[in-house]
Amino acid sequence: MNLLILGTILSSDAFAYNVAANPASTKWLEGFASGLIENNISVDLAGHCYSRCWPNGPLFPGKIEYLDHSFQNSFVRFVNLPGVRFPSMAFSYWKVADKLIKDSGCDAIVTYNPYPWHVSAARKIRRKYKIPWICLNLDFDNVGDNWASFTKQAGDADGHLFLSHWGHEEAPVKNKIHLDSGVDSLAEDFGVRPLSNTINIVYLGKLSKSGGLEALLALPKFIQDSNVRFIYCGKGYPDAVDQLEALSKADTRVDFRGFIEEKEVEDIFSLADIFINPRDPNDVVNDMVFPSKIMHYLKTGKTVVSTWTKGLEPSYRDLMLISKSASIVDFVKETQKAVHEPRDARIRRSQRIQDFLEGSRLWRHQAERFGKFVESICSNSRGDDWK
Repeated sequence: MNLLILGTILSSDAFAYNVAANPASTKWLEGFASGLIENNISVDLAGHCYSRCWPNGPLFPGKIEYLDHSFQNSFVRFVNLPGVRFPSMAFSYWKVADKLIKDSGCDAIVTYNPYPWHVSAARKIRRKYKIPWICLNLDFDNVGDNWASFTKQAGDADGHLFLSHWGHEEAPVKNKIHLDSGVDSLAEDFGVRPLSNTINIVYLGKLSKSGGLEALLALPKFIQDSNVRFIYCGKGYPDAVDQLEALSKADTRVDFRGFIEEKEVEDIFSLADIFINPRDPNDVVNDMVFPSKIMHYLKTGKTVVSTWTKGLEPSYRDLMLISKSASIVDFVKETQKAVHEPRDARIRRSQRIQDFLEGSRLWRHQAERFGKFVESICSNSRGDDWK
């Protein structure tokens, strides 16, 4: 099977290049594509470099070197002017996709999120080549009343993959699969960290209100234990970065590192005793999201403290400590519980995490499920269905 994915895997240089580039989405697509390739599914990717609109961003964003060329990755260029950039992106995606299909063939076109530029190109490809369009729904800011916004933008796709458990259960579309995330393998040092005088609480991710910035700022103020250290890493706009830098200056236990390279992540994760995911459950942008950091956290076998957002499948409740409500107070209480939790309780949870990941969340197994899903759509539909 040959798949063309409209979406790209970026190199580490791209994340330092522009604040709009999202490391979490790239890591998800990297794992997904690697799993497909491991299942002997051919994958071509086409994508652009993320950027804010000119004049806040460059007129012609990115360069081909910002794509990860360990994959079959094609660069999509566009004009980044207000009112021009979306039509320019749609046209460029269409031209690049058309050439790739002419050169290599394709059984299905896959869009990484139902962005207008992806959707426009996918519909043209479907109509021209009579192949199905599969939409990967990683996030969607607001699906609208009765899913009106979502169905208008992507409801006519021939198949849908949802990361969000709630999205999969509620979306009024046919031919859908729930596939939140995966891991390539367990961490080499999987399991609870040996006893230490210091307890490290680690956060890696988006530095924003929806990502839980208020909780990051509040935790050191409520948890006064002198042996607890807070290691915060991630990307965000200047106001969020300024607040966290000010906190680290006021409290020596706070180690704010900002954006870190992939090669640094493993070292920080090895120091962690507790990971936190403080996403705001009341923010609608989190309804259609599976917080990918959770899978990176669980891969270590260590304690994770999390809020409960709609995107999470019920089985995750047994793998993490869950805040009783969306309030900062309750999230702090659950984190305090993690700090003082007995070692044997953490070890038992670690075993549950291992069983869960190895039983259902290895990328090669997730990609195999997706491959069978696409095959069923291809075999149960006719070319004249794809107009």
